[in-house]
Amino acid sequence: MRTSPYMNVPAFEMGQPARIPSEPGAVVAREQLREYLETQVGEDGCVRGQCESRVLESVLSLHLLQQLGLFSEVQGRIEDYLRAQCIDEREDPLHAVLRRHALGESTSQDAEAVRAYLAGFDHFTNRRKRMMFSVLMAELGLAPFDSVLTPEDFSNSGEEKYQSWVGVTVASLRILHAVGSGFPEWIRAEDVELLTATQSTEGAWEKHLLANILALLALRHFPRHREPLQHGIGLLISVQNADGGIPFITGMEIFCTATAGLALVEAGSRKSLLYRMADYLVGEQQPDGGWGYAEDVHQTDVDDTSYCLEFLRALDPMRHAHAIERAEAYLVDMQGADGGFPTFVAGSKSEVAMTAGALNALAPNREQHAALIARGIRYIITHQKADGSFERSWSLSESNAIFRALLAMRLLPESASGLRMTMELAEEYCLDYLRRSQNVDGGWGQRAGDVSDPISTSYALIALSHFDEPATLARGVRYLVRQQQADGRFLSIPDQAGPRPIAYNVPVLSEIFALLALDHVLAARPAVAMPAWKAMARQFPTLGLEAR
Repeated sequence: MRTSPYMNVPAFEMGQPARIPSEPGAVVAREQLREYLETQVGEDGCVRGQCESRVLESVLSLHLLQQLGLFSEVQGRIEDYLRAQCIDEREDPLHAVLRRHALGESTSQDAEAVRAYLAGFDHFTNRRKRMMFSVLMAELGLAPFDSVLTPEDFSNSGEEKYQSWVGVTVASLRILHAVGSGFPEWIRAEDVELLTATQSTEGAWEKHLLANILALLALRHFPRHREPLQHGIGLLISVQNADGGIPFITGMEIFCTATAGLALVEAGSRKSLLYRMADYLVGEQQPDGGWGYAEDVHQTDVDDTSYCLEFLRALDPMRHAHAIERAEAYLVDMQGADGGFPTFVAGSKSEVAMTAGALNALAPNREQHAALIARGIRYIITHQKADGSFERSWSLSESNAIFRALLAMRLLPESASGLRMTMELAEEYCLDYLRRSQNVDGGWGQRAGDVSDPISTSYALIALSHFDEPATLARGVRYLVRQQQADGRFLSIPDQAGPRPIAYNVPVLSEIFALLALDHVLAARPAVAMPAWKAMARQFPTLGLEAR
């Protein structure tokens, strides 16, 4: 039986084969895209995943250099980058306001626009995010420091556990607010020590430039720490992009290599290239069995570990058995009491997309993990929204969480048959959302009603290729094929979010997920010619028809 290129799960396990319409353009598009992506794999097996510049980090870096009176030429290049940005204020009021302010073009409505933007945060970290942007707006001079904030607002203590850069971010914000508000007694020696430690590496700490910039803004208030400050500023300048701007992160090598590897395995790339990619990833596995999002990032996470595990198993499970075993153990240990999986730290809040990713990665051993998978699927189902979607995670596209959840739900073990009717209803809600949100051009946007884009469409096609949705699927495939550039690439809008919900762009992800989508669509096509008796045998295995 053919397996899904993504989850190592039988593509039509539920018995109703999808009728995939003929789309000859999809075959040509996949071949051209495969060839393009292969050129993105370096000699070391890595897909670099460069991050584009972003207004937030660029404005903060400019502010830092202006406060210190350093590197006027670098400041000028940042200003040139900001002048070149065309921002839709309705879609991105934060960056529009920041850009105007940095260029001396602020308006009287800007402070209110920022307040309205912050009030719209709906993610579970919204309290911390609002505190963060409140301090940043005050630091930049866009608003007064918030007199309501207390030391407890800058505390990482409590039940919630955070990834490493949150601790650095919160310590930096505490110092900036304490200095700006006239409360020097709030500054803790351990916070200053933490920030100086982040500037003692050879590269940007954890590849997280936003956290590094905030640390440098705070450290400038401590003359005795001039050396780590100078070291950090030098590193910051060294990662300035060619367009003059500063990105959110310096790279996304692990995530891009793992997802590209998955796409290239099914697309038929040569084994020598795929083994090079796999060996690179194995070399980046952390002592706890997980992976971070980039080289030299020690904070591991469920998302990257799930993709790495899937790729290694899809390519050669025997060759990579030890790494696979360690990765599985890592994921098993991350499941929470509610059945869900968090992104970064065991015991923190679970998320649907992370839960689905972990279940899909563990699917080949689902007999062994039957109870774990059943608990995870129950978590996914109970967190579905009324419109059929789920909370958006590290992707801004509704269809990302939907495709991952749909494929995870198909793993329901026989021992959890009591969940089947509820699961099938949840599946139908997902499919109904995708049908309703498809645009007239055949594509999907990040949310229902948004303009179509290739990466959101790719996510939707991955989901639909596993269900009997021929008309919806055919229109989506035609849209995606039409978006391909002459060189094989796909250009899309920023899809990743960090800090959520602020968008950032790693362009190669558009090609990676477009190839994954075409892999899924074309893998489903053999089902068209499936004899009726074989489809019935899958639906009613007790009839014994598979013996024919």
